[in-house]
Amino acid sequence: MDEHWPAGATCDFVKFLEPGNKMTKDVTIKRGTPEMLETLGSMVDRVYRPSRQPGSGMPKEFPHLFHPLNAHNLFYAEYQGNPVSMIGVLKQTLIMPACSIPVASIGSVVTLPEYRGQQLATAVLEKVFQSMDDEGQALCLISGERQLYQRLGCVKTGRMFTVRARASSPSKKTPAFLIRRIAGEDRSSYASQLAGIYRQEPYRFQRSAQEMSVLLNALWFQRSGFHQELFVLETPASIAGYIVAFVTPSEPHQAHIMEWAGNREIIGEAWPKVMEELGVQSVIFHVHERDWWMRRLVEERNWEKESVPIQGTLKTAHVDTLLQSVRPLLEELGEWPWRYGKEGDVPSRLFGLPNEGGLGIPFVLTDDLNYI
Repeated sequence: MDEHWPAGATCDFVKFLEPGNKMTKDVTIKRGTPEMLETLGSMVDRVYRPSRQPGSGMPKEFPHLFHPLNAHNLFYAEYQGNPVSMIGVLKQTLIMPACSIPVASIGSVVTLPEYRGQQLATAVLEKVFQSMDDEGQALCLISGERQLYQRLGCVKTGRMFTVRARASSPSKKTPAFLIRRIAGEDRSSYASQLAGIYRQEPYRFQRSAQEMSVLLNALWFQRSGFHQELFVLETPASIAGYIVAFVTPSEPHQAHIMEWAGNREIIGEAWPKVMEELGVQSVIFHVHERDWWMRRLVEERNWEKESVPIQGTLKTAHVDTLLQSVRPLLEELGEWPWRYGKEGDVPSRLFGLPNEGGLGIPFVLTDDLNYI
């Protein structure tokens, strides 16, 4: 252990090939510290945001991940005093009816180009999995679907609906709400109200008003070339919902919805106004498989919809924690005590489709704001 490693922290030593050399060299797997955040952020930007000033891209887009209080959950491989590969972890609590599940969201998986092909990411990821097991997380939720993740036991499971609503003739009915575009400097003032609306969603991640405020000021509202907006839907009595939308330079006639929440009837009436505000002909948004009200609206409005897998892959972190977290549902389903298969099969069994041998327990949507 080197003398600069903080007291109480741990690190692992592994052997890898030096770039362009067949000789093995020591690589150290470490956990981040607040002092390492700038260096780690710059390394990640070098790969994911090369056009930005180092440290001004990913760390600003994912403020909870690259936060001093979360620095210990940034795992990296160090060679000759420099980080060369990193994986970020954000511990969250998934809220479902009757259940709350500790989940380690995993992303920002990066290896510098000159160090690739040496299984550095595999070594770091294995360290992450072991640490999340030791620390009692129930599940690991990984943002991607690479073969690397599947080789290490991660599985695709759970589904959602991708819906496209198109511009139509204006309704003759007077809307019972006002849609308001919120300027950047005013977004944080809405954090408490919007967090309260989000907390009414039955499938979600735990999110405080302070966390909502940080998200509303994140750099994804300022990405170059992207047109991104926060809309709130106001009735005479209160704010009834909100929509976070963006338009990319490559698809200027179509908006994507990062997140929406609130009164379904009002949300359903808001899309034409959102399209008008953004100057697009269609919007694409996601609907949870158990959102029966919105699914009915989709059918009534004849919007295009497609059942697709949720984003990312799942892996059991600590099997006992996972099973105890979902025990109320398992008892209702007559599946307790648990008596099925190997540990690696648990996510597929719990959240997989019944026609694929799963119990069909719905999972949360895993994209965009739910993942930052």
